[in-house]
Amino acid sequence: MASPSLLTPTPKLQPLLPTSAAPPPSPLPHQNHHHSSRRHFLSLSAVTTAALSLSSLLPVTPPPAFAADDEEYVKETSDVINKVRNTISMDKNDPNVATAVAELRDTSNSWVAKYRREKALLGRPSFREIYSALNAVSGHYISFGPTAPIPAKRKARILEEMDTAEKALLRGR
Repeated sequence: MASPSLLTPTPKLQPLLPTSAAPPPSPLPHQNHHHSSRRHFLSLSAVTTAALSLSSLLPVTPPPAFAADDEEYVKETSDVINKVRNTISMDKNDPNVATAVAELRDTSNSWVAKYRREKALLGRPSFREIYSALNAVSGHYISFGPTAPIPAKRKARILEEMDTAEKALLRGR
């Protein structure tokens, strides 16, 4: 069935094109502005493209290292190891356990953010062990809350990773 909004026949035919030839419309003042802004845009894009292509020819200098030096890495990693050991060894009834977990989370996040970008450290056994242990600790506290005790098996594995990382640090690895 036809919709009432469709065209209905009328007794008089309407012409589709106008019968009188009207002169073409004169350009409006804002059209000239459109052309000049288009030219301006095109010239800017050409200059930008040229500048970018020239900048690709310049020598690339490596970004500065994020970690200051090896001594700083050893000191901060030792601090993280001690903080992890102290935090996971706390009694679940200790009123300071939630605060200690929050401090550990901040410390571990800043340690990971600082050293994960260092290509020279990624292959070190100390880095791998600490990173793995921090993932296990953080995952536990995120999943079960800051006052939930770490199961004995997981705790033993984390402490073993801490020992291995500490030995690797002492050897300069």
